Amino acid sequence: MTEALDQRSRILEAAQAILREEGVEALSVRHIAKRAGLSTMGVYSYFGGKDQVCEQLYIAGFRDLAAAVSRGQSEQDPEAVIIESTKTYLDFYKHNTNRYALMFGMGATDYSPGEEAKRAARESFAVAIGIVQPLTADSPPKEDARRLALQIWASTHGFIAIKPHASGLSEAEWEALVIDSARQLIRGGNGG
Repeated sequence: MTEALDQRSRILEAAQAILREEGVEALSVRHIAKRAGLSTMGVYSYFGGKDQVCEQLYIAGFRDLAAAVSRGQSEQDPEAVIIESTKTYLDFYKHNTNRYALMFGMGATDYSPGEEAKRAARESFAVAIGIVQPLTADSPPKEDARRLALQIWASTHGFIAIKPHASGLSEAEWEALVIDSARQLIRGGNGG
């Protein structure tokens, strides 16, 4: 590995650790540099600043999310595949809460995704479209699959966004509501 790649990796690993342990608001060039054992100039030299570091974290997050939800597609029943993918999405959130906050703009940061990051998010959404595609096979393929995927994703994301405010619900009750909502969207979107 070249020195430049090694330094970039150290910076990204430090930023990932800060994000995981302390949250989006803790990401600063100074904090990242200190954690990586570099000067702040090192972060600026290899990334140009905090936004480019966040950009790489965002891209990796969406790629990891897409990979995670696409793993459970061995089921034959299309509804079961979607439900399993929804559960995997929830698990991704539960195990990556701060990373999820960066990806979906839920943390206190001034980072705004660039074109490469937006492309990674669209590619992740394309995986979701592919997952619901078998349910919409009898209708105009692309638009119905896109609509249903967006409804399920938005519903799941909405539940995640309001979770901190949904007092009185156990983890199991909250997850059951998310899955029930996905099932209703599947059956409604599939004439069921």
